[in-house]
Amino acid sequence: MSFMKFGRKVFGRKDSGNAQPDAQPGSRLFDRGAPTGGNAPFDRHLEQATLLARNSPYPASGCRQALDFLSPEERGDLLADLAFRPGIHDGYMREKPQQEMVAYYTLNAIWQTEIMVRPEHLGALLALLTGNKSLRERNYFESEFKALLRLIDSTIRQGAYLSSKDCEELAQMAAAIRSAQKSYRKADTKKMIARAERLEKLAGVEVSATEFLMQRCEGAENPFAIVDKPRPNAQFWADLLAEVTLALNEIRLATKGSSKPDWSRTAAAFANAWPVCGDVCPSFDAWKASNQPVAALVQHNGKRNGWADPEAYRRLPSTIAAAQAHSRYNWQSDQIPGLEVLADLENPDWTALVEHMITQRRATKATRAWQKEALALCDPIGIELVETRLHDWLALFHTPMLGREAYTNVCNGERFSAAIDRLETAHPDWPARHASETRALGRAVAMAIASGASQDICFDFHAQLIRLDDHTYKNRSATTGVLHMLAPAYKGASYATLATWMRLSVENEEFLRGALWLVALMPNRARAIEALERTAQSAATYTWTGDDGMRSKIIANAAIATLIDMGGKDIDPAVLRLSRVVEHQTIRMPLLAHLDTPD
Repeated sequence: MSFMKFGRKVFGRKDSGNAQPDAQPGSRLFDRGAPTGGNAPFDRHLEQATLLARNSPYPASGCRQALDFLSPEERGDLLADLAFRPGIHDGYMREKPQQEMVAYYTLNAIWQTEIMVRPEHLGALLALLTGNKSLRERNYFESEFKALLRLIDSTIRQGAYLSSKDCEELAQMAAAIRSAQKSYRKADTKKMIARAERLEKLAGVEVSATEFLMQRCEGAENPFAIVDKPRPNAQFWADLLAEVTLALNEIRLATKGSSKPDWSRTAAAFANAWPVCGDVCPSFDAWKASNQPVAALVQHNGKRNGWADPEAYRRLPSTIAAAQAHSRYNWQSDQIPGLEVLADLENPDWTALVEHMITQRRATKATRAWQKEALALCDPIGIELVETRLHDWLALFHTPMLGREAYTNVCNGERFSAAIDRLETAHPDWPARHASETRALGRAVAMAIASGASQDICFDFHAQLIRLDDHTYKNRSATTGVLHMLAPAYKGASYATLATWMRLSVENEEFLRGALWLVALMPNRARAIEALERTAQSAATYTWTGDDGMRSKIIANAAIATLIDMGGKDIDPAVLRLSRVVEHQTIRMPLLAHLDTPD
């Protein structure tokens, strides 16, 4: 972090704008500290507020009314006095002294009033800004933050200045905001980043791309990634899940309504229909003692998502590879995934290019100046090498290409890979022992489940296998056909799923956007169009429901805008394909507009 023109210029001067030297360490020309004596602004306000609240059981109820009796200048004096009072940032007010309670509620109410400050109030305003921990961690104090910056700017315009110590404290606050835990909602994260940028601008601090790169080059490998290893029994377990589902559905239909199947009448008929297989023993007595079948098999009749296709279970081994690929990196991290694939950071030429790709500009398309500088940075490395590595890195994000159907397969692959590990542990001998009798084993397992006698069977075999498990919210779902296998639980990452790590953080959106702008400048135009199309489709894929459910709306818009900006007839097929698969109407709009544009 470099300090450019450290401090702030006094309004109206024509000098260099450097910070004024401190008379004493930490001192300021206009900083008077907290007023003392019983005639302090807060003491007078406390007396007035107490008088107004004398008939109220709530001692702080007169704070807002007392503020209305003050002029804007008097409120400025009161605000400066409040900055040094104890308890003004404590949210828990029960059993607090009356003075602290009035100070707290007065500070919260004063932002809704007109305030005028003088230069000597700068120190108090900075104390309010840097001393409030909530401004560093929570995004919903925006009105208070903006009001403080406006008042600080007013004091500077009247002749106050920031000392070097003030600038350091503001820079530290900005750094703390940037390093704070990110919100699930990207809009909140962007709000906090904008807050840090405003503080850096106030302090005269310039955060270089070099520093951003140093903060983001530690790698983003996902510790919960699906391990790439041989799974020789994957097809056996997939076929067994399919047979169990077929048999469960047969039981459900046979017992639907008041019907009573023949095999449920006698023990002999039951044993003939549901024979023992290995150590799985369907029991007629257990069936009779249960609800015939268990309630979990017939609840809600599949109306939520529909019934599972047993054949979909047989196709599960082919879904593991896509789930492995998309689980490799944590794209939600503030670190850049797979940076070693793209660049050699020990080479200063590569470092300069990567720093240029970290784009802080809030736009979907690159400027001509940005493109010209990017090409100039590619020359020392070699444009062919840059192109090769750039495509290899983009493939980490878009390959295998996503979409609703492909993402559904990724979800199934994640669940199936976790199920295999549990099944291999619970029943290690089944693949070799029952390889030729999968159907018989599946029927025996299904009846044990339907009878409620599955204590010795792995819990991955359960009654819900016959249903789909697409998450639906307000009649919308990100998937179509997620099988009702158990969702994996990741130790130390509560409620996290593969969708969590596939969504892009704000920091990675900034870098990936720069990569998209750069790939459009590469010599192989056909390959660039393909990369932009695949990136747009993968970014526009919903991984969850809701406004923030898409992998990255920013990247989808940037990829589409860059693709259309390339121009030419050769982009039309890619634009047409995207217009058919992108579900978000706002993102589709530029695609449809391009297709409707006459030649």
